[in-house]
Amino acid sequence: MAKPLLKAGIGAIILENPYYGIRKPTDQTRSSVHYVTDIFVMGGCLILECIVLLNWCEQVGFGPLGVTGISMGGHMASLAASNWPKPLVLVPCLSWSTASSVFTEGVMSESIDWDMLQKQYLSNKMYCEELSKSCKIVDDPFACELGRTPDIAFETIEDVTAPNVTPHQLITFINDISNCPEIEYKPSSHTKKLFSSTHPSIINLFKQVHPVLLPTKRVIDMKKRAREALWFMRGMMDECTHLKNFTVPFDTSLIISICAKADGYVPRVGVSKIEDIWPGATVKYVECGHVGAYLWYRKVFIESIIEAFNKAKRKIPPPSPCHHEI
Repeated sequence: MAKPLLKAGIGAIILENPYYGIRKPTDQTRSSVHYVTDIFVMGGCLILECIVLLNWCEQVGFGPLGVTGISMGGHMASLAASNWPKPLVLVPCLSWSTASSVFTEGVMSESIDWDMLQKQYLSNKMYCEELSKSCKIVDDPFACELGRTPDIAFETIEDVTAPNVTPHQLITFINDISNCPEIEYKPSSHTKKLFSSTHPSIINLFKQVHPVLLPTKRVIDMKKRAREALWFMRGMMDECTHLKNFTVPFDTSLIISICAKADGYVPRVGVSKIEDIWPGATVKYVECGHVGAYLWYRKVFIESIIEAFNKAKRKIPPPSPCHHEI
């Protein structure tokens, strides 16, 4: 993508992701990190490194400045932009407002050893419970796909205030309900309405779901066994990656987000919309899945980057001549 951007007068610094390429541990296979904590370290490093590079670019007289990335790189670019106190072009591609749905619902969730995480959670339950009380699940947990999976979720409980419920509250309610056989399932009025004969489109929507996007029985069973670890992961990921927990970028009109409509890696059901978190931002959708969008729609990514930079040139005064030695 950098070469076509050069023709439009846009230079690029390509930052290699921590735990990727030559920056990964010698005993790590490809991009499969060993620990969940590695993901948080990776994110913190990328944010800091982006800020350092933006400062350097500004000092030597480059501008306007911007950040972009694809998939996880797109979300990391969003987090970096949230920590920059000046106008900045931001074009996140194939990402969304949080990483929590990626690791608990999307295709990536099938690569996680949930049984191991559940074992670790229970081995130090007191510590994990304290952590789960201090972090928040930002979006309504009853609206996401996890909230519709039997034995992982439950019917909406009036005593639970959603969103911004803690994983500890959710886990407590799930376990209480699971231990009460006399409580039978009663569809809510909302559920009855959705699946009534007057709403056949909802039924058709489920029929049209591609089987590749449906989780395997093995993964569903594993997630049922590890529901405490699952909701704990949801809360921790939201706490550290949800855009609502970060500062709104200085000028949201310089943001263009590109998303895939059939993205199995980045589920958007029940998750806050970028345009709601960042009013003024533009969101574009491509008729494709996650991998297909990367293969066939890179031209859209490039055109959106150029469009955002052209807008920035009209809004941001040119950088002052620089006299620093490089």
